[in-house]
Amino acid sequence: MDIKEKFRSFMDKQKILSIKTPPIQAAAEFVTSDEFEGRTAVTAQLHRQSSVLSDHILTPEAEQAVIDSIEVIYFESGDNVVDVGEHELKKCPDTADIHVINGLRSRLRKQQAIVSRRVSDLIMQKQGQCSEEMEHVTGLQTEVIKEVGLCVEGRKKLAQGRTQFTSASLGILANYSKRQKISSVIRSLRMIRTLQMTDVQLQNLLKVEDYPGAIQLLLECQKAAATFKHFTCISELSTKLQDTLEGAEEQLDVALARVAANFNASNYEKLQTAYGLLGKTQTLMNQLHMHITSHIHNSAFTIVLGYVELYNSASGGNTSVSGSSFSKLQYSELCKYVHEESLLPCLLDLSKSMWNILKSYRSIINWHENDEKLSRECAGEESEQENESDTSRKYTKQKLKHGLPRIWQDVQAKVRTFILASDLSHFKFDDFLRILDVINKLIDIGECFCSSKSETLRESIKKQSLNYFRNHHRARMEELHMFLENEGWEACPVKSTFSIHQLMEFRFLKGRDTNLTRITSPSSSPTKKQGNGGERKDVFEQYSEDGSPFDLVTEESVEEDIMASEDMRDSSTVSDDDSDDDLPDELKRDYVDEQTGETPHPNLKRKVDHSKTPIVTNTTLTILRLIGKYIQMMRLLQPIALDVMICLSHLFDYYLFAVFTFFGARGDLEQNLSRHLLTSLKKIQDTLIYAPDSPLEDSTNQDKVPCPSLSPVVDLTSPDSMYGLGVRMAAVESLGFLATQLEALHPYVEPLIPPQRRTHLHQFYTSTVKATPEIRHHVYTAVAAQVIDYDSILNRMSSVRWDISDIMSQHSQYVDDLLRQLQVLSMRVEELSRVSPVPSEAYRALWESVVRITNRTLLEGYASARKCTNEGRSLMQLDYQQFLMKLECLTWVRPLPDKPLVEGFIKAYYYPESKLEEWVRQSGVDYNSRHLTSLVATMTHISKRVRQRIAIMVEEGGRKA
Repeated sequence: MDIKEKFRSFMDKQKILSIKTPPIQAAAEFVTSDEFEGRTAVTAQLHRQSSVLSDHILTPEAEQAVIDSIEVIYFESGDNVVDVGEHELKKCPDTADIHVINGLRSRLRKQQAIVSRRVSDLIMQKQGQCSEEMEHVTGLQTEVIKEVGLCVEGRKKLAQGRTQFTSASLGILANYSKRQKISSVIRSLRMIRTLQMTDVQLQNLLKVEDYPGAIQLLLECQKAAATFKHFTCISELSTKLQDTLEGAEEQLDVALARVAANFNASNYEKLQTAYGLLGKTQTLMNQLHMHITSHIHNSAFTIVLGYVELYNSASGGNTSVSGSSFSKLQYSELCKYVHEESLLPCLLDLSKSMWNILKSYRSIINWHENDEKLSRECAGEESEQENESDTSRKYTKQKLKHGLPRIWQDVQAKVRTFILASDLSHFKFDDFLRILDVINKLIDIGECFCSSKSETLRESIKKQSLNYFRNHHRARMEELHMFLENEGWEACPVKSTFSIHQLMEFRFLKGRDTNLTRITSPSSSPTKKQGNGGERKDVFEQYSEDGSPFDLVTEESVEEDIMASEDMRDSSTVSDDDSDDDLPDELKRDYVDEQTGETPHPNLKRKVDHSKTPIVTNTTLTILRLIGKYIQMMRLLQPIALDVMICLSHLFDYYLFAVFTFFGARGDLEQNLSRHLLTSLKKIQDTLIYAPDSPLEDSTNQDKVPCPSLSPVVDLTSPDSMYGLGVRMAAVESLGFLATQLEALHPYVEPLIPPQRRTHLHQFYTSTVKATPEIRHHVYTAVAAQVIDYDSILNRMSSVRWDISDIMSQHSQYVDDLLRQLQVLSMRVEELSRVSPVPSEAYRALWESVVRITNRTLLEGYASARKCTNEGRSLMQLDYQQFLMKLECLTWVRPLPDKPLVEGFIKAYYYPESKLEEWVRQSGVDYNSRHLTSLVATMTHISKRVRQRIAIMVEEGGRKA
């Protein structure tokens, strides 16, 4: 052994001694896997290490460490088992060393000992459970032995019973059986005798239509016959009873067909009982629906055929089909031969027939509902028979419920075929509304009958309505074009209390067409609400006793009384003599011209009597009547309400365009059209007005009408008529009245159009209708631009010297000239008011236009002054104040338009340099560049630098404008 091995042995001794030493024994209890895998475990001597480990008790942590040091190969099982001996031998070094081998062996032995101890501990832990299972097995064995004993005892008792049963008991049972058989034969003989006697009674029950009693007797007889079918005498009776039962079922079917067409509660109750006895409740429902469907087809064909043959015989058979051949035609072909005159009566009779069928079916449903309520009230303990009855009721209820839409669909198909087979485009409007009303009532009936939206009827009447309304509207637009070209534009002498409520076409506003129903959109619910917002009564409840919704109702005759009589017109006119008798001379005279001394007209001070009588023309009344009819169409048929609304807007648009075209000539001093009005007129022209160079075959031109031309009898160029002021007033005020009525009708029209499609309605009211006041202003401006000679006023103003050095006490001559012309205008307007009423709106619009143009003219005259002094500016103020003072006596219009504009321009002359620049900056929008440049040029008290700065400011403002 070399020096290294000796040194290692010495170290091992020291370690073993340290293990045996008591003070460090506690530290040696923690043995890790490194002590078995390190050099110390390999080189230590076997006898010293084993003696130390055998005497030492390891802690659970140490034992777990030893177990964790065991290689995985020792835990493998199955096909993966490896020879562990060979595995351990491979660990030995190539050079045999007893110490290494002993160390390895010691480690394996220690691992085996710890694993064995752990296995022993686990076995001891499970020993109690093993004992319990053994006790349970022992108990089961004891129970099995007891059961075997019971089986043996039972077999013994059975053997004893067999031995003790005697032949005497069997004899008693045999005698009792014979007695029972004899009693059965006696009962059979009695039943056979009864069956032979029931045939006569059965026939009597069938004759008096006591079907429940007959069926009950038949079923009892059949049951008895089936019981005794082994008897020869019963075979013939069974065959006869079966034939009688089949005949009774045929009579039941005939009676059911009558009930389906005309419901009778007592008869239906008998049929229900009879079919219930037969066990054919489901057959009853099937047959009922078959009869109703057949009756719908037969009734429709019979009614239409009767009207076709009636008209054919009345007209002498001019059709290509002979009278005897009409019955061979299909229903759809037969409907094409219904004449126009008989279409409405035929439709009414057809609708009444369908109503009776639907009413009968609804009565059948009500009968079953009442029967179910009674059965629930009288229900006792639940039994098998009651369960079968409930099942039958549920089937009947479900069958009737499913039959509702199918029956209504058949009714819709018949009416739809009838409607689409005829051409309704040539009907009168009232007749078409009546046809439409019938369809509306049918749709309401369908809603009450099965909550159906009646899409079939809606589509058919929508198609016919669109076709009819297009033709009707096209004809009305052509008539309107003719009316406008021949209109004299004179106000109709209507009463001062005239309103659209007095026209026949607007009676719906007072609820006078309550007998008319309306087709609503499928999304709405017409059965819940009426037009006035109240709850609508179920139509079947309303006519539960008698009558139908299609019975003709005598309408209240409404007479129109809108025209004013001569006496009324005379009494409403106040003469000038009567009105001025009590006035002093000072109040009669407005002013005296200071230069000429002439006294003006003595009646100018008196305020013009503006009547409240509306101004309407013949064309306006025509359009109002058309609007009333169009709204009726919208109410009756909401699915095409938007199309009707578009056509209604065409009436007003065309009238507005005509008024603007005829009377819209503008003056040179007035600004151009506003963008809003220009857009509205351009839209009307593109939509309605037919261009002469456009091809007629173009589809976009089919609904357009030519541009109207003014009647030759209307003169707009004569100064004597104030350039047609009367006709212009009649035209524009009638347009305003029409716009006002449309505004009043807005709440009635808007609910008729679906919310998602109200865009066109809102555009119509916000663009075209709202443009009416601007049309009024535009028309009166055309008159105002001609009734005053503004050019002469400008010429007179240009000759006035404004560079005077003395303050004048007398105003200029041009002011008197201007006031004289305005005074003449006032007198002529007053004379016009005696002939026809002048509304306050017309009076105000006319005078506002006149005053505005006059002020603009004065502004132009003042701005044309090349030189001006302070005294000259004072003269301007004197002239304008004189003008305003006299003007306020001529008209009651307040405030006077553009008055601040002229006053501000005159006063700006006195502003200092600092304030002048601010004024130019703020007022640059109200004045043009020429006005401002001329003003600055006449101001001698400002410097050249300020002039240049203001000139640049004015130039920049002109560029921005």
